[in-house]
Amino acid sequence: MRFFNADADDQKVEVLRNIPIFHELTRNEMLEVDELLYERIYEKDEVVFQEGDAGHGVFIVVSGRLRVDPGHESLKKVLLDVSPGESVGELALFDEGPRSATVVAMERTVTVALFQAEFATLLMKNKNIGIKVLLAIARILSRRARQLLQREKHIPSL
Repeated sequence: MRFFNADADDQKVEVLRNIPIFHELTRNEMLEVDELLYERIYEKDEVVFQEGDAGHGVFIVVSGRLRVDPGHESLKKVLLDVSPGESVGELALFDEGPRSATVVAMERTVTVALFQAEFATLLMKNKNIGIKVLLAIARILSRRARQLLQREKHIPSL
């Protein structure tokens, strides 16, 4: 299933514009990325993925909220909620290592997922888009690492 199946292009672009990973993309680039995204709706208390599962891609919250239940003891003291526009599981774009946390819907939540295979396609098909998305993900991961090192109590997404 493709995200935004029959919606107008303007609506697609507006939703993608609110997602930090896609902020730097032009309108046409956003429409190209839309072709690679998969929509998934999770009901309250439904598991998105479990700690230990193989990672296959990143999940981005369009509406609703997710809760991250980390397995690692050092992360159990921080609040890990994922709100609209935020993402979880970015490292799975780069390897299929086991998930380090369980992620659960706190309420009815609409997500879009970008999986490894589609991300690889994007990098091969349009390197300009791929570089913009990679840089955005690097900034997100860098910010999170800094927050963890500074022992902040709230990490917006992990």
